[in-house]
Formats: sequence, C-alpha cells, structure tokens
Amino acid sequence: MGNCILRRADFARLVADAMHFFDSTSFPPEEKSVRKSPEPSRYELDAYVVMPNHVHAILRPLQPQRYSLEDILGSWKQHTARLINSALHTSGEVWQDESFDRIIRDEEHLWRTIQYIGRNPMMAGLASEVPLWIRPEWEKLRWRFASEA
Repeated sequence: MGNCILRRADFARLVADAMHFFDSTSFPPEEKSVRKSPEPSRYELDAYVVMPNHVHAILRPLQPQRYSLEDILGSWKQHTARLINSALHTSGEVWQDESFDRIIRDEEHLWRTIQYIGRNPMMAGLASEVPLWIRPEWEKLRWRFASEA
C-alpha cells in the first residue's frame, strides 16, 4: 500500500538513524557509525522495524513532560521527511499525520509486541530486506524476535 518510499535502503537507513539519534541505548560495535546527539537522551529505543511504507517501534520517553511521545514521533517524521524530500528534489507529505500508539502495560504484552515487530517483515516476504533491531540489553536477556530464537 502507498508509495513504499522506505523500500529504498538509503531512506530506510535514514529513518533508523533518526530513531537512534536521541536514544539512550548503547550500540553494539557494528552500529558505532550511527550519529548520536550531544544533548541528553530523550527516550529509550527498544525495538523497531522499518517496513517499505510504515514503521513499528517500541520506545519509552525518558522525560515525558518535556519530550512527549508525540513530540518524539513528530521530530522523526519532520527530520526524515526533509531529508527524503531533499534527496528526491520534491516537497510535500512523506508521513501520515496520524500515528497509532499503544501503552505496553505488562511483560506478556511486551513479548507479543516484540514478536509482532519481528514477524512483520516475514509476513510481507521481506525478512532480510528491512532494518530490524532490538535493544542489545534485551538480547542478552534472551528477549528476541521469534525468528532469532
């Protein structure tokens, strides 16, 4: 559905890099090239997948009174839309205005959400083609996408 602009690997990487910019997560060695903000972290990024036409992410705002979930998502959308439009020499909307969010209330819901994110590329036949990431600390605790178990 849609124009699937994030099918382009360079645009998908832009989105993934934007999500890591104000993240508190420490990176595994292969991700040290991701540019981090010199400002304090705004959220804890826990997992994501960048699909060709949408993104699923689990994150926790660290200062919700100062940086709300809506502010964080708006920042990602504004920054990446500007870069994508510049690369395409276009202007206009890249993202839908509406975001669909859920509060994860317990461990079982968290586990189901992680598995949903991990299955999303498989269900679309894109298992090895999209950025799929989970917090390194969670991997150490054996919290993984089902396809990695």
